[in-house]
Amino acid sequence: MSSKKLLFNTFDRLIEEIKPQNLIAEQCRYADETLTVNGTAIALKPYKKIHLFGSGKAVLPMAEAVQGLLGEKIAETLIVGAYEESDLPGGTRYIRSTHPLPTSKSVKAAKALREKLESLDEEDFFIYLLSGGNSALVELPEASITLEELQTTTSMMLKGGMPIEAINCVRKHLSRVKGGKLAQCTKAKGIVLVLSDVLGDDLHAIGSAPLYFDTTTFEDAITSLQSFGLFDGLPQGVQHFLREGAAGKHPETPKSEKKGIRHFILGSNALVLNRAGELLEAAGLATTLVSKPLQGDARELAAELVDLAESYEGERHCFILGGEATVNVKGEGRGGRNQHLALCVMLALSDKREVSFLSAATDGVDGNSDAAGALIDTNSRVNAKALGIDPKYYLETFDSNAFFAKTGELLMPGPTRNNLLDIVMMVVEPNIKQGELNG
Repeated sequence: MSSKKLLFNTFDRLIEEIKPQNLIAEQCRYADETLTVNGTAIALKPYKKIHLFGSGKAVLPMAEAVQGLLGEKIAETLIVGAYEESDLPGGTRYIRSTHPLPTSKSVKAAKALREKLESLDEEDFFIYLLSGGNSALVELPEASITLEELQTTTSMMLKGGMPIEAINCVRKHLSRVKGGKLAQCTKAKGIVLVLSDVLGDDLHAIGSAPLYFDTTTFEDAITSLQSFGLFDGLPQGVQHFLREGAAGKHPETPKSEKKGIRHFILGSNALVLNRAGELLEAAGLATTLVSKPLQGDARELAAELVDLAESYEGERHCFILGGEATVNVKGEGRGGRNQHLALCVMLALSDKREVSFLSAATDGVDGNSDAAGALIDTNSRVNAKALGIDPKYYLETFDSNAFFAKTGELLMPGPTRNNLLDIVMMVVEPNIKQGELNG
């Protein structure tokens, strides 16, 4: 089997293995009115009612799994997601919201969740399902900031190459439901089951931490925006609010965890990388999980990855990385960070080594396209030339999706209803010329 085909099959199997319902089934048990999560037993009997809430790209399969586990023990369900509703039990209220920009649907969802949490008392218990995408799906701007101003700010940050941690720092200080503010609305105890879309699984950053707390400040938000050259271009209302906050005129985000609310991480990018390594090793391919995370500018990352491949001396080997590259978008084309990174790698590869390269989003949606990413090899540039396609043009116009659509190298699993960051798998073949010399 070719390395390119092996990577395709591995990604396909990986998406199946890391489905949210599979992760919940592996790590959650319910018996004798006790819910056990990752070995921690939680007695549900003392509580009057059990409520199921949640938000994020993975909320539908997560809710399906928890409802299957607890059954009629759940008194009510209110969840917010990004996709069309699947078959859920009666009594489930599902709000389909928007991503990656917040809209009036996001505001509707935030108000509904806040009202439900506010209505609970000390005898209630809730389970909250949190996954990536929450930041856009659930939003309630601070009173002096309009939704339009928040949309503009979000769009600027996403296109400006800011890492997710910095983006969420800003979001938390412009929102009434982020950075632990949602937790302050309820008297009930509860747990949060988390699928992490953040490197290092920092609970302060995942989904903008609606039920956790925040260690960043208004000043941090301003500094982050300034470091990316964005602050002065923001809507005046946002600039004014952040400056007032830094001057102490607005309350800071909560700085300690709300007592009685515990978080459990059930899935992460580290889990994705380990599972990928296991699948490749089972197929007979040696692997290395690269400790340096996949983060930073896509062009710079591509140069580092190609250098790693071309400097490697040894037998056929696969290097695995995870995280999220960033792209400072300056064109109106279609694509995303994974397709852009794959295109950068393709252009940087020489004929020194034979390399196969896959970069893909575990949520199945890369940027503004309908692809998860792309899968290329050393021959891809030659094949593009034979088709009369200039990869440099598509790189410069930020239209990587159109390029790979023409070459047939897109990964198209469709929305996976999951979100555990991105994965890169790079297979380096033996140095044939060196082998011939040694022979």
